[in-house]
This record gives sequence, structure tokens and C-alpha cells, in this order.
Amino acid sequence: MNKVYAISGPPASGKSSIVKQLLKHQGIVRLVSHTTRPPHADEQEGIDYYFVDKSAFANLSLMEKVTYSGQFYGLSKDEVHNKIQSHPVSVVDIDEAGLEQLKKLLGERLESIYILVDKDVILDRYILQGKNAEEIRQWIDYAESQGEFNNWQIADHVVKNTGDLDSSVRQVLAIMNLPTV
Repeated sequence: MNKVYAISGPPASGKSSIVKQLLKHQGIVRLVSHTTRPPHADEQEGIDYYFVDKSAFANLSLMEKVTYSGQFYGLSKDEVHNKIQSHPVSVVDIDEAGLEQLKKLLGERLESIYILVDKDVILDRYILQGKNAEEIRQWIDYAESQGEFNNWQIADHVVKNTGDLDSSVRQVLAIMNLPTV
């Protein structure tokens, strides 16, 4: 049975970095979400997100959707069905609300992996990224209000990511029952 692995965790936990490393592994594909926000300088259409305006977003048939900072994010039914049918392993970086919606829709095809990290590590990562104190406070406050520091309790698996990224990626590959790269 083809599976989807949902990677969740608080902001700056390393979800995106882990997913990028997993995509280097043959046979793993990413479920790409749609968003109404403009792309960041290093993001590519169809790889990081599908960038659409709000009217196009409203016309999508979505499996899950969330709003963050006035922008919409959602995973289309077509994207999920097409990838599940043609690829044995798909990954998606998702928040708790999206995870709950995907669990209802995909059932046993979905396994969730929570990336555990403490707030001190998150603060260090944001500081190293050059984020200002106000941005950091907003992300931490949002994560706390959404329960993102407690989502490990509803996950199928937990991977701690406070040190070596390669170690965390190897743990995720082991959960997927795939050999390390």
C-alpha cells in the first residue's frame, strides 16, 4: 500500500530541512500545497508550493486548508490522489489542523512523524537566521496558540531534532522502513 508520511512540529523544528533531505532518496516525493502568499526568493513553483491568487485558491478542491498571517495554504485532492497512486512513499510538511484532516481522509495510508525540539533550540535557530525579536515572538505565540509544542502526543512517531540533521533523517527513513542514503 502506498503511504503518506506527514511531518509536523513547531516552527524551526527542522521539518522543511528533513523533507528536503528525504526527497534526495529515490522513490520519495513531496505533496505540494497551494498558497496565496508570494514566493520567497529561494522557492520554486511546483516544488515548494503552487502559488495562486485567492480566487484560484477558492476554486480548488482541497483535502485540508489553513490560514496563517492572512494567507491561505491547502493541499488539493488531485495532488494527493495523483501522488498516492503513482508513488509508494509521499511526504508532506503539515500543521496539526491539516494532519487531523488528512488522518480522516487517508486513514491507514497516513503515518505522522512529529519533529520534537525545545523552545531554546528554536530561539537559537531563529537568531542564527537573523530574525528579529518581534518576528520570533509572533511565531512562538502562534505555535503555542495552535498547540504545536504538544502535537507529539497525537503523532504515530516522534523524532528529536536538536543536533545532527543527518541523524534525524536516518530516524525518519527507519520509520519509513527505507535504507539510509
